[in-house]
Amino acid sequence: MTSLPEYLSRVTELTDRTLQEVLPAESVFPGSIHAVMRYSTFAGGKRLRPALIMAAHEACGGAFGADRSVLLASAAYEMFHTFSLIHDDLPCMDDDDLRRGKPTAHKAFNEALAVLGGDALCILAFECLARIGRADVLRETAAALGTDGMIGGQVVDIESEGKPADRKTVDYIHQKKTAALITASVRVGAMLAGAPEEVLKRLTAYGQHVGLAFQIVDDILDEEESTEQLGKDAQSDRERGKATYPAVCGLEQSKRHAEELVRLAHEDIAPLGPKAETLRTIAAFIRERRK
Repeated sequence: MTSLPEYLSRVTELTDRTLQEVLPAESVFPGSIHAVMRYSTFAGGKRLRPALIMAAHEACGGAFGADRSVLLASAAYEMFHTFSLIHDDLPCMDDDDLRRGKPTAHKAFNEALAVLGGDALCILAFECLARIGRADVLRETAAALGTDGMIGGQVVDIESEGKPADRKTVDYIHQKKTAALITASVRVGAMLAGAPEEVLKRLTAYGQHVGLAFQIVDDILDEEESTEQLGKDAQSDRERGKATYPAVCGLEQSKRHAEELVRLAHEDIAPLGPKAETLRTIAAFIRERRK
């Protein structure tokens, strides 16, 4: 690829084509739930997790876009991510009105359909992974989503609102709520390429570093950017008393830590050579993104 935007565009094209295949049409009864699933899944977004799956697969010798298992995994991980956003935006969670510049699912439809739409996306995503026929991929994903992963991080995030936060708590929330699924994305891409254990260890460290950097940058952007720029409610973390890096460490230290995490991510994959160039570029993009 000549540039990361071109790479992400091709990832989006392949992922969205697969999503169109696996998501039920709105014309299929009951159409209301399928409308929610499609509205949220195709609302935009960077398709970062599919990009990490594909880039890790390439770094381990896979061919871009040639493996049906990788396409199914990419679609599944985008559905897992979308399910988490739908639920994160609910009135009982963060109660957000906007996501990617559009009304959140519970605003565009209603709260019950939003809950069920998120549930349905999670279930369909596991069905897609089951089609691959790899129990290790299913285990990896379930662990990243469970109480020692995304859900555990969300619980501690909610329970920490409005309370004095410390670095240990913020690290736990970010590592579990965000970095766990990002790390699993990288690992699954490598696993589907048959990566040896030593390479998996390096890619695991890379995923953990870029995953944590991603959430720290997200915290920073919530403080510095406007609602129009972000496409979602800005300064909402501070208003809710969220446990974030800027709240605990301040903006400048948060920025320095994100830089350091990206530097470590580059070190993690240095031995993989030119095949890992896209992963290096994605790490830099995570540090520099503005929304």
